[in-house]
Amino acid sequence: MCIGSTMKLGLSSLLFVRSSIEDSVREIAKLGSECIEVIYDAPHFMPDHDSRQLGGLKELIDSYGLEVAVHGSFWDLNPATHYHELFELTLRQVRRSIEACRTLGGKIVTVHPGRCPVPEAPKVLEGTRKRYREFVEQCLVYSHDCGTTLAIENAGGGSSWYPSDIRELKRFVSELEGAKISFDIGHAHLAECRAGRRSTARVISKAIENAKEYLAHVHIHDNHGEHDEHLPPGDGNIDFKPVVKALRSINYDGLVIAELWNPQQPLEIGRKGMERLGELFKIS
Repeated sequence: MCIGSTMKLGLSSLLFVRSSIEDSVREIAKLGSECIEVIYDAPHFMPDHDSRQLGGLKELIDSYGLEVAVHGSFWDLNPATHYHELFELTLRQVRRSIEACRTLGGKIVTVHPGRCPVPEAPKVLEGTRKRYREFVEQCLVYSHDCGTTLAIENAGGGSSWYPSDIRELKRFVSELEGAKISFDIGHAHLAECRAGRRSTARVISKAIENAKEYLAHVHIHDNHGEHDEHLPPGDGNIDFKPVVKALRSINYDGLVIAELWNPQQPLEIGRKGMERLGELFKIS
């Protein structure tokens, strides 16, 4: 299902939390994916996971000809926490994620924005911004040494996140050499809806065009503008056609990962997700 010359479509292992990571790879390949994003976190990679086992996983992924990217650890973690111990733990886990990406032969590591517990308090918010920048700066050095690219995912809006939306994220990465953007279409739609804006597809398309020099990775999923539902495209109310057109207009040549969530029906949802991606990205 190769689209154009190099853009490829695939699934995230997030959908298969009830299977082993090995079975997840097998199912994702059988569903027609050309690439996979491995979530380097629970349940597939618990804190005591032996990283030496990644060699066998790489062999399995390579046997299906899948390109691979890694989503850094994020469950229970906050890269902008005001607790020093949790900050160090988050940094350590994301470094392990970067190492995993290198071992698996991937190029992109996606990390989440930071969370501010009390954004209404100026000093707390300022601390969140300072600590998150420190976190990213340290990760960038490590990512560079490992030969990978660090891509920060845009949040779904709201003052509890930093950077809070794609506009703030673009400003943030523009100040840090080597930092890139992992553009999450579902989150971008949420951010626009929560800000009371209409015609989200037009705004999202423009954001993609404006961020093209930093765009390294794409997550695609749907929602109804209220919650981060991670639905297959077409099951929510996002108009994806202008967004796909924008990706083509900037000659995006990376991975497009359907980041879906339905542990009860992973095969059905995964199949639907890949079919919808094929319909959206087919060459007309």
